[in-house]
Amino acid sequence: MSRVERTTRAGRTRPTGMTVATVIAGSVIFLLLAIPLAVQVITAFRGPFLPFGVSTARWSTENFVTLWGLRDDFWDVLGATAAFVGGSTVLSLLMAFGLAWVTVRTDAPFRRMISVLVIVPFIVPSIVKAQAYLLMLSPESGVLNQLLRLLPGDLVIDPYAFSTMVVIQSLTNVTFPYLMIVPILTGMDGSLEESARVSGASWGQTLRRVTLPMLWPGLLGVMVLTFILGLGSLEVPLLFGQESGKDIFALKLWTLISAGAGELPQYGLAAAWGCVFLVITTIAFVIYLRATRDAERRASISGKGFRPTTMKLGGWRIPVLLAILVFTMLTAVLPLFALLWSAITPYPLAFSFDALRTQTHFTAFGEVLADGEFWASLGRTLIIAGGSATIACGAATVLAYGIARSRATGWTRSMDLFASSSVAIPAVIAGFAMFLTFMVINPVIPLAGTIAALVIAYSYRVSIAYRAGFSATLQIRTELEEAALISGASRLEGFRRIVAPLLAPTVFAVWIQMFILGTNEFTLPAFLATPESRPLSVYMYAMINPRSAQLYAPDQGAAMALIFTLLVFAIGYGLQWLVSLRSIGRAARRGRVVDAATDALGTAAVAVEATDATDTRSVAAQQVAELTHR
Repeated sequence: MSRVERTTRAGRTRPTGMTVATVIAGSVIFLLLAIPLAVQVITAFRGPFLPFGVSTARWSTENFVTLWGLRDDFWDVLGATAAFVGGSTVLSLLMAFGLAWVTVRTDAPFRRMISVLVIVPFIVPSIVKAQAYLLMLSPESGVLNQLLRLLPGDLVIDPYAFSTMVVIQSLTNVTFPYLMIVPILTGMDGSLEESARVSGASWGQTLRRVTLPMLWPGLLGVMVLTFILGLGSLEVPLLFGQESGKDIFALKLWTLISAGAGELPQYGLAAAWGCVFLVITTIAFVIYLRATRDAERRASISGKGFRPTTMKLGGWRIPVLLAILVFTMLTAVLPLFALLWSAITPYPLAFSFDALRTQTHFTAFGEVLADGEFWASLGRTLIIAGGSATIACGAATVLAYGIARSRATGWTRSMDLFASSSVAIPAVIAGFAMFLTFMVINPVIPLAGTIAALVIAYSYRVSIAYRAGFSATLQIRTELEEAALISGASRLEGFRRIVAPLLAPTVFAVWIQMFILGTNEFTLPAFLATPESRPLSVYMYAMINPRSAQLYAPDQGAAMALIFTLLVFAIGYGLQWLVSLRSIGRAARRGRVVDAATDALGTAAVAVEATDATDTRSVAAQQVAELTHR
């Protein structure tokens, strides 16, 4: 009897090591996603405060009755959220599609540089971008409003207007849809567009009748994911929306649990709101799944004659470059300049060369570097981001391998869908659900307000690692694992010694992405962090929030934002540089590993014909041992 199919004396199959590992990984993901959402639903139906441990808690629909009783407020929140998230999503997609089209399908100069400039804002923390836009649009000292005053008409942008919030949210989210649209455009065969042009169609008709119908499933999926991302964003509503954006869902949820003096937080009503919007995001996720389910029907890449079309811009080259220049100024140059100007001036001051000569100083940077809490919160940020990325990547990779190598059953399909579903949970709902969960279990397991709680909460974005691990596993041929199984190794040993090293580059690349997301995260710790566990993003917000009393120091907050951004840049690109070096060395060894494993399988197959089973195992074991040493 082989190791793979050990049985007990009763004749029942004993779970293998890989099965146990897969079950553990699935259980971790289930605890990360299902339990917090279940606690939120229970809170919505049980009591106005916490669902357990409180004498007034009882089962009822009172929270939903209250929610519906405030019908004007209910529809105001739905309308404001739809306008804010929907408007910013549409604008983000239009800008992202235009930028992707220019860099992929045209002959525009500096396309590689344009791609880098579009991706750079992804690394800038969200709270830093929101703070930079607030400084840039200040009515008196904002650098953008100063530039606009130079134009005829004395145009001034109100930073707190609802329309301004929509535009700012769209600018902060452009990179995400851009990164998803670029491979869609790259993979579209340009011969279809050429055929339309030869038939006499204009570029507009070609775009409407050929390009967009081919790209529609992918673009719809990008739109849904961008919508969910915007729905969970708290930074822009929190900094800009205290008046015009007070009815946006993320800020509404924050307000309900942030009770003022003499008030109790309304956890039950907030949970009811969360359930309503969780249903909305679930519907959006189902639309995404249906849109991408039959995407292969519109596939245009084949092994014969594929070539992407490059559109000649001609006279449009200069206007396109000017538009990209304006975009770069609005997303990178002016916001960073506004931060720097705020950091080197003692109070809000309009830029002038006289002020630059007489009013500026760099003491804020020294004060930040000498601040012990800055370094403590930075250390907590690195621990939380690194720990959560490790948990998510470890559990997701094991589960992805287990499901990818299993027979397609109802259980595996359900688990695959469940592990992919965290993308449908907005960060604001995840943060609130985690907050409720830790409050409920705190009498038994005191995790509320700790670094461990933040590590667990940050890990909820496990679907990013799961989908990457699942796709990477499907690209590995099963012959490599079969060689190990023939030699007598278990599936777990084959995974650890053969598959895991091959998956390592993908896992590490995803780990870097999740680590950067963790360092930039603000919404989750806004619900969960305390002064003893807050990461740098929350501490930085306290420095720029006038309600923070003694901590309020806008010049130090701006200096801290710049230092934080530089650190994230250095860490992110440093890790990617290490990955590239490791990949170069691994690529040279991978060919030898695959050839050796194939030789081991071939030798074992020959041995099957020439020897008995015992001899076969010894021959294959010798070959795999040599493979391991190599």
